[in-house]
Amino acid sequence: MKYLAIKISVLIIVLAGLNSCELEPDTPPITEANTDLFLNIADIYQIHADSGDNYTFTDDYMLFATVTMDDSNGNIYKEAYVQDSTGGINLYKLSTAGLTRAGQKIRINLNGASIVDYSGKMEIVFDGILDASKNIIIQSNNAAIEPAEISIPDLETNDYECKLVKVVDVQFADNELGKTYADGVNNTTQNRILVDCNGNQLTVRTSGYADFAADTVAEGRGSIVGIATTFIGYTGTVTRQLIIRSIEEVQLDSTRCDN
Repeated sequence: MKYLAIKISVLIIVLAGLNSCELEPDTPPITEANTDLFLNIADIYQIHADSGDNYTFTDDYMLFATVTMDDSNGNIYKEAYVQDSTGGINLYKLSTAGLTRAGQKIRINLNGASIVDYSGKMEIVFDGILDASKNIIIQSNNAAIEPAEISIPDLETNDYECKLVKVVDVQFADNELGKTYADGVNNTTQNRILVDCNGNQLTVRTSGYADFAADTVAEGRGSIVGIATTFIGYTGTVTRQLIIRSIEEVQLDSTRCDN
């Protein structure tokens, strides 16, 4: 009995001592972000200019940009277009469709990705390595970029490559009227020619898998929102192209030009 009383007394003293201590919670070590690994899109273009095609990132370089076009309407697949204050670029061969949505501001880990100039269009190629849960962090869901309002000749400046634009005062060429945007039956990509009232031309390129592929092209004049791209053929011919994000952004409802 005496031994038990002593043991209880010792336990009470120990517990009292513990209660008198201020226990500090565990905190993770604080690390500062290495801003030397932060890139913008102009940096990526410069890296390609310095190193050429198929430069591959081997460190955790980060790109902060806003998604301007996703693959939800089927006009592109397993890819996206992003833009920041310095330019626009294509994210290609994503591991799965639907990784991002237009209007999201994202942070992209570039480790393992390559830079490729695909016939005039600059791409960051992930070749299936991108894991949305690891390589892409959504910073904001409501950061949509307003399209730059331009005319067809403005595209010749090369200032709008892979960027979101609103091409104004245009209509589909006379010989395109009555056609569909693409072959939605055989799922074949096709081109349609836009013109302005001065005869300048712009190619609208549409996948046969786009949800509007089988729609007949609009017959009026007005504006179209899309991503501006360039295709350089084997002979060096430069073709300016527009990729439509949504049929709702085709606003050709005014009177056509006389020509």
